[in-house]
Amino acid sequence: MTPWVDTILLIALVATSACVVPMYLKLKRLDRTQAEYGRILMQSGHALTQAGDAVRGFSTEGREILEALNQRIGEARQLLADLEASRRDLSATRAGRVG
Repeated sequence: MTPWVDTILLIALVATSACVVPMYLKLKRLDRTQAEYGRILMQSGHALTQAGDAVRGFSTEGREILEALNQRIGEARQLLADLEASRRDLSATRAGRVG
């Protein structure tokens, strides 16, 4: 009877090993895939951080450019007002000489 039990136990051991080995290989593959996903997520996080920094930089630079343009527009308006006043004075002076 012992040989029968030994044979049954040996068959059970072989069957269990046959099931465990593919499961082990799948777990190894899953571990590699999980590590790859983790690396990809980390790279995505870094990329998003850099994109956020770039957007903040654009915002700051845009504000500076807008302020500089606003100053230049003010200077241009003042220059136009000065030129217009000079033209009026010149016209008035010429009109005074003629009349």
